[in-house]
Amino acid sequence: MNSNELSALPTATVTTHSRSMPLIWTIPILALLIGGWLVFKTWSESGPTLLLTFKSAEGIEAGKTRIKHKEVEVGTVESVRLSADFSQVEVRAALVKGTEPFLNSGAKFWVVRPRLSLRGISGLGTLVSGAHIEMEPGQGTPQQAFTGLESPPAMRVGASGTRFLLEAPALGSLDVGSPVYFRDIPVGEVLGYELNPDLQGVTVPIFIQAPYNAMIRASTRFWESSGVDLVADASGFKLRSSSVTKLLMGGVTFNTPESLESDRPAREDQRFTLYKNENAVTEGSYTQKLTHVLYFKGSVRGLSVGAPVEFRGIQVGRVTDIRLEYDFAATTFRIPVLVQIEPERVSEISASGHKTQREDSPQEFLQSLVQRGLRAQLKTGSYLTGQLFVELDLHPATPLTLVGSQDNRYPELPTIPTSLDTITASVTGFLEKIQSLPLEGISKELHETLKGTNRAANAPETLETIRAAAAALHEAKNLLKHLNLQIDPLATGVRGASEAATATLKQIEETLIKVDGLIGPKAPLHYGMVEAVRELATAARSVRSFIDLLERKPESLLFGKEKDGVREP
Repeated sequence: MNSNELSALPTATVTTHSRSMPLIWTIPILALLIGGWLVFKTWSESGPTLLLTFKSAEGIEAGKTRIKHKEVEVGTVESVRLSADFSQVEVRAALVKGTEPFLNSGAKFWVVRPRLSLRGISGLGTLVSGAHIEMEPGQGTPQQAFTGLESPPAMRVGASGTRFLLEAPALGSLDVGSPVYFRDIPVGEVLGYELNPDLQGVTVPIFIQAPYNAMIRASTRFWESSGVDLVADASGFKLRSSSVTKLLMGGVTFNTPESLESDRPAREDQRFTLYKNENAVTEGSYTQKLTHVLYFKGSVRGLSVGAPVEFRGIQVGRVTDIRLEYDFAATTFRIPVLVQIEPERVSEISASGHKTQREDSPQEFLQSLVQRGLRAQLKTGSYLTGQLFVELDLHPATPLTLVGSQDNRYPELPTIPTSLDTITASVTGFLEKIQSLPLEGISKELHETLKGTNRAANAPETLETIRAAAAALHEAKNLLKHLNLQIDPLATGVRGASEAATATLKQIEETLIKVDGLIGPKAPLHYGMVEAVRELATAARSVRSFIDLLERKPESLLFGKEKDGVREP
């Protein structure tokens, strides 16, 4: 091939192109970008993860159980598993972003499920939606692990009020959620209870709602208000009953004296004494107490610690201790009884009737009363319960007798025996006198006397005398019957003679009046006639008395009249 032919051939043009990614790779790249964005979005919007510990996983399911606060979902349970020692359940949950500030030591978590308690029914909505975990924010240091509550807390965050602490020797009928009353209106509740560090009592935190929390002052008194309070003491049985709510749940009642309401309101977590009942509040208001010892010789059965000490029916103290001591020197037993006298129960007034204050101390005043006859005596407060109490009263006639114990810690008050002891001593003395009599000799002599009387009564001479007396009595009856028939005529005649004598005296009196001018008052004839008239009057009265006597007792003609129960012949 020549050159012309070569030049006639077409010339190839070389074009250079840049290399580009194939279109098929755009899909994975796009998916990777979307996935990265989702990861970033998820990471940027994810909240904290926490670990909850419960005793049981009842109602909790991984991926289903929600965590809520005020019915707003704030997280979800991711896993549920047992702890390493199988003693509890560990629940891991994820919360939404923004909840980090609320995860601190004061936060609380509990499972919301249907509950039936004395406070009512709660969690009924979970019958349809299922159980969920409720979150209650708090304050404190941040943390990620929490111990779940087995029951809802008594006080929710945000409640307006004040918390106080009550101290008592025992919990009594109180429980978490027991109401706190003021004038029978529920104004708060019991938050819980715990033993004191010394194990000698309990501390009960309570919450008082606003505005009632402002009524709690330093002088406020708290006491248990159970539904039924049955007391058997020296005054008998006392039964106090409250509402059914108090009967089932118990409760606490408080009151502030009106005279002390001007005190400043109590501070948060201030401590108060929780009294057993309202009577114990009154007892606790008396701060001044004088301890004395009493020694009783007789039995103190029926006297118990807490029995009242009264003065003329008004309580002035109580019994605090009863002991038994043995005196080796005298080889006898003694029963010391410790009592506390509360002088604040006695008000002192001046001559004008106003309250005043003594210059001497209460102890000196009490000793002055002892010198005036103050004595202690056991008395029965109730025959139904058999309980005794100590009665103080003034007995000036009784001697001042003191045992004089070597224990000088407490001053001694003199005592006197009880009425029953006095009667028992009198009866015992009388029985001892009877036992000292020669009863056997007296019985033998009485037996001989009865035998002699029996022989005399059954003797023939006695029977003959009785027959003769019966015959004489029969004759006397016949004579009286005959005399009774003669009395009426005789009485009629004597009455007629008396009337005639009266008429004669009247005529003589008229005659004397006529001759008064002839016979002077000082003449012997006048004097003799006056004496004669007096004698006739006396005779008339005697005849009239005799007539009356015969009419009433005709037998007096035979037996004579009686004088001082003895018939005169």
